[in-house]
Amino acid sequence: KVLAQKRGGNVYTCFLPPLPSKAGVKDLGRKLMRKLFKMTVPSTCTLSVTYACQAKCVHCSASLNMAKKAKELTTEEYKRVLDQAIELGVVNITLTGGEPLLRKDIFELIRHVNPDEANCMMFSNGEYLTEENCEKLAEAGLFSVMVSIDSYDPKVHDEYRRIPGLFDKAIKGIERAKKAGILVGISTYATREEYYDGSLEKILELGKNIGVHEIVVFDPVPTGKLMGKIDMILRNEEKEEIAKLTNEYRLKEGYPGVITQAWINGPKGSGCFAGNEQFYMTSYGDICPCDFTPLSFGNVKEDSLETIWNRMLSHPAYSSKCNHCRMQDMEFRGKYIDTIPEDATFPYPIYSQSCVLNA
Repeated sequence: KVLAQKRGGNVYTCFLPPLPSKAGVKDLGRKLMRKLFKMTVPSTCTLSVTYACQAKCVHCSASLNMAKKAKELTTEEYKRVLDQAIELGVVNITLTGGEPLLRKDIFELIRHVNPDEANCMMFSNGEYLTEENCEKLAEAGLFSVMVSIDSYDPKVHDEYRRIPGLFDKAIKGIERAKKAGILVGISTYATREEYYDGSLEKILELGKNIGVHEIVVFDPVPTGKLMGKIDMILRNEEKEEIAKLTNEYRLKEGYPGVITQAWINGPKGSGCFAGNEQFYMTSYGDICPCDFTPLSFGNVKEDSLETIWNRMLSHPAYSSKCNHCRMQDMEFRGKYIDTIPEDATFPYPIYSQSCVLNA
């Protein structure tokens, strides 16, 4: 369904350009190349612009990468990556962290993305979505922002993120971003417990009540601070139930759009985007399949983005599309995650393994 009108076209999701628009037409061409010529052209690059963050989330997926002794990329290095990503065919630039608004040149980076080529969106915990920042984000050309809301209950949300009062600040930030003309969504998680106790439905209702355009519902992935918690992985039947529930809400009149990882990576879904539709870059330039997968295929300080992308596609684990989340797959984890040395620095370089396996 149409979520909004922006840049002369209909917005069907906060993650892709409107149709018709120049970037939207580019995306249609990208999809045609994938279908007719079997070319794996990515739609999305997720860039961590900083690991600085005022929150101390108990479920932080970026925590493993924070221990690396390295400098974050400079403004010019990020701009080169943005240019290379767009040349590669990307139509959605997603800025994440950490908290992106803690990076001083964030507005300059957003401004560097040509809206005729790609959307620029951002994930944020919402605390720094002040009126001034929202106006600057809109002026710089930010297409959309996804604000993390872990629970409909302010107390639970604040406990997860270790910041008293953050829930209320996030809600106010959402209101300010909307007022500035930025598309706004909620990013949340659907655990087994939250599905069965009705908490997920309450977050979906919250999204409607505060007027967000879209809600993205991730399901638990054992990574970051939760790396060893494989018991939290949803069963296929649970994913189907969550996908059915969220689809019912998506179709309801007056409700936000809903994107659900449980559907994308579920038995009837479209399959995993990692290393196929998207890639992730750490704040230090390491390129990984997604922000949940702590495996590096190279660094942009040493190789071009195209070289690293092709290296990823040639690896046995990513040479074909996968119909489920690899980080939720015990065989994949046993082969590539559980074998990582205990003293290793993350993300772990896997491209040396690729050379051996493809020899």
